[in-house]
Amino acid sequence: MGYHIIHVLGHGSHLSVDRGCLVCKTLEGEERRAPTDDILALVIAARGVSFSGEVLSRILSSNGIILHCDENYRPCGKTVPLSTVVHSDIFARQIASPPAFCAAVWDKILKAKVENHANLLDSIGAKHGLREMLAGKIDEGNAARHYWKRYFGFYGRKGPQTRETQSAEHPVNQMLNYTYAVLSAILHRSLIIHGFNTNLGVHHRYRFKAEPLLYDFFEPLRPVCDCLLLKFYLANKRGDIKLWMKQVAKDLLGVQLGVGGKKIKLLNAIDRYASSAGRAFESGLAGLMEIPMLAVGSNGEKSK
Repeated sequence: MGYHIIHVLGHGSHLSVDRGCLVCKTLEGEERRAPTDDILALVIAARGVSFSGEVLSRILSSNGIILHCDENYRPCGKTVPLSTVVHSDIFARQIASPPAFCAAVWDKILKAKVENHANLLDSIGAKHGLREMLAGKIDEGNAARHYWKRYFGFYGRKGPQTRETQSAEHPVNQMLNYTYAVLSAILHRSLIIHGFNTNLGVHHRYRFKAEPLLYDFFEPLRPVCDCLLLKFYLANKRGDIKLWMKQVAKDLLGVQLGVGGKKIKLLNAIDRYASSAGRAFESGLAGLMEIPMLAVGSNGEKSK
């Protein structure tokens, strides 16, 4: 499994393949290399980047993904390998899944998301009522508004007033959207490898240019991105989105998440998440899903 996330930030860079390595040459003549087999994701976040079909085929054949960004660093598309269905019966189970099973899966996902939000707010000393919400039937909208009000408060007066998704203008929301896109692309790869069709969701419904199952399964992972960005902001209050883009890959790959009572690296946690979801669909038992949980220390640092 690849483990490098390569960000191309230099305008006018040229990508090529040489002796099993991706080669990136900038306009200034700087050259960097990385083995194509080790590339988990290639993020194109600069203007005028050129590359050959060989670059695409080498990365895709190694199950890597390519994320494309516009001139404002907003992700606008991704290139993924052709679906290799390892467990064809999972796809059949997706189609035939009864509403009760889908509801049970979504309930487990939503509770994990709110619990991860609560863990993050606890770690930064924010007073909140998310634990009380977990004790009953969760209202997703109310829980989100409750969380964002307290989370954005830690960015001070320069923080956003509200969460922006599409065409975000506030830098904090832009950085959140960018981080979500990188991590969701990694999850997308694992879901495809484990036989899922991401167009068939359990809660979100299909619409043009959307992948509802990816949106469903990504929800509990959003707080991981929130945590990393807040930590970066508190240490670099004048840092702009370009600084974060250079840092995000390193920070993501260094995360450890709780799965099955153990702390494991993020990439392994995501793959285990997708694999366990496959078992849940095969058996019809939502409880078999092992959702990665955020574990942070009392000072906001990821616990060791």
